[in-house]
Amino acid sequence: MENKEMLQHILRYIDENIREELSVSILAEEAGYSPFHFSRIFTKTAGMPAMSYVTRRRLQYARYDLSQGKKAVDAAVEYGFETHAGFTKAFKRCFGYPPSFCFLRAGITPPCEKDPEYFLSGEEKGEKKMNPHIYEFTPFSVIGYPQRQRKSNVKRTADIPAYWDSLKMDSAALLTKLHDTFTASKHFEISMCYDIDTENGEFTYLLGRGIDNPADYEKMEPDMTRVDIQGGLYAVFSTPPAEDYLVAIQDTWHEILTDWLPGSEFEFDDTRYDFEYYDHRDHGWYFGGKVQMDICIPIRLKEK
Repeated sequence: MENKEMLQHILRYIDENIREELSVSILAEEAGYSPFHFSRIFTKTAGMPAMSYVTRRRLQYARYDLSQGKKAVDAAVEYGFETHAGFTKAFKRCFGYPPSFCFLRAGITPPCEKDPEYFLSGEEKGEKKMNPHIYEFTPFSVIGYPQRQRKSNVKRTADIPAYWDSLKMDSAALLTKLHDTFTASKHFEISMCYDIDTENGEFTYLLGRGIDNPADYEKMEPDMTRVDIQGGLYAVFSTPPAEDYLVAIQDTWHEILTDWLPGSEFEFDDTRYDFEYYDHRDHGWYFGGKVQMDICIPIRLKEK
């Protein structure tokens, strides 16, 4: 009980001083123990050295700040990393994706106060709550209507369905046009964001039609854009059937970034596109009026 109370105090102290200088000596003095005794108790209870926890906690705070628009170079300085490159490397090792991936993909909640019991919950041990389908995509293309947007208008990818009106896209009419034009390919739609400029907050949003038959390429019209998906290994996350996409998509993205990728043997492959995939499940015919879609994340094995 004494160790638990000490650890609770230290966890709170770390959060309160997360942007300040922290060391084993400083934490041990705050705990009232020698550095050796403190380190032994912390590591035994938490399952990791104290400074490993401090680094991870700083990265969790930085991840939230990045999702709110802070630049990675500023976050690196604020949380005590000597270089931007060192921050990026530590961030990717911790979470399985680079800092830039926080720009649009999900709304990250602020780090909550931790109780010592959480070390036993599996969170820090990489326990994955989700079970995506690991799938090898064959290459295909997306042809659709692009629009350049700013992050101030769209906070995250998960908001895209709710922002179709503000994007000044008549999505139903555009999708009908795409399906009537490209008749040789099977039925599926793609929503994706790319060409992201984190400096000025701009990105391109593409509402498109999946093209898997080359016969459709020649039907592309001047106001359309084509993006080629090179295929490869993907983690495919299906949202739970829901009447409203928005919450289901937000919750799924949040679990991907806060639970699955950080604890997975895979990491996000930033050389390829992530995208949202919509097929017959998007029409509410199969789930009593509810709809479902897939979030597709390009992955590769983490480096040892």
